[in-house]
Amino acid sequence: MSPPTPSHSSTQEAKVSLIAKKFSLTAVAAVCAESATFPIDIGKTRLQLQGGSGYKGTNLTFFGVLRSIVRQEGVKGLYAGVTPAIARHIPYTGFRTIGYEYIRRLFCGDDVANAPMWARAASGISAGGIAQTLAVPCDVVKVRMMADGRLVAAGEISQPRYTGLMHAFRTIYAKEGLRGMYVGCMPAIQRAALVNLGELTTYDTAKGYFVTIFGDTLSCHVSSAVCSGFFASLCSTPADVAKSRIMNQVQNPDGSWPYRGTLDCWAKTVKQEGFLSLYKGFFPGWLRLGPWQLVFWCSYERLRIWSGV
Repeated sequence: MSPPTPSHSSTQEAKVSLIAKKFSLTAVAAVCAESATFPIDIGKTRLQLQGGSGYKGTNLTFFGVLRSIVRQEGVKGLYAGVTPAIARHIPYTGFRTIGYEYIRRLFCGDDVANAPMWARAASGISAGGIAQTLAVPCDVVKVRMMADGRLVAAGEISQPRYTGLMHAFRTIYAKEGLRGMYVGCMPAIQRAALVNLGELTTYDTAKGYFVTIFGDTLSCHVSSAVCSGFFASLCSTPADVAKSRIMNQVQNPDGSWPYRGTLDCWAKTVKQEGFLSLYKGFFPGWLRLGPWQLVFWCSYERLRIWSGV
């Protein structure tokens, strides 16, 4: 007598359970990665805000920015905005990582190993763009809370604008409406799409290569993560500069905005600061993305193997 065939409902429940487990694993791995590398991220964001609309102060190097933060705000200043950053990564990293696996099937079919590069690239761009759309409000809060410490230290505001994540959401919505929650959404989505073009596509491709050398081991995951961090930073830094400046901009006295969009921000930035200003933060971006990818992918892969997912 043959064993009973699983019902459609039980199969669906198993799929949902698997997705929930993977989402939980990505959340834990993302929290580990974000917590470990956040000081680099705040240094990168402050560096990118130098020279932006309304900026008053001395242009510092990346390490000069970090020293300035510690000197003026203390060590805790290196973690200003960490709560919205972690809150952002739970839906963002969860969807882009898990969604990539399913979106990849649309472009690559069942033979993923032999899929062309354009198919993997399209999968990464799609997964990153959709995931960032969900996470933009948290990104807005993160950038503004990161900028507050500098504004307080410079005497431009007497105290931080927001006391926490929920207070920031309420304040922004009350003063700026839903538009304020999604200010800078286009460069943020563009940046996320480019990050994932470099990150997921490169990690997927590199892992396919290194797994033939090291097997599905830590050495394979480390090598793949280092490659993905470099290409993700290379692809995304100009969009990251625009995202940081647009999200942190303040309306002019006449009610207009300093930047009308990504292209306008790029044009004004290049005109005032030169072409290389579009790559402000590339080094700290790579310095952060490399370890971030390393911690995230190694944590995720270990958790996946240990949990049997």
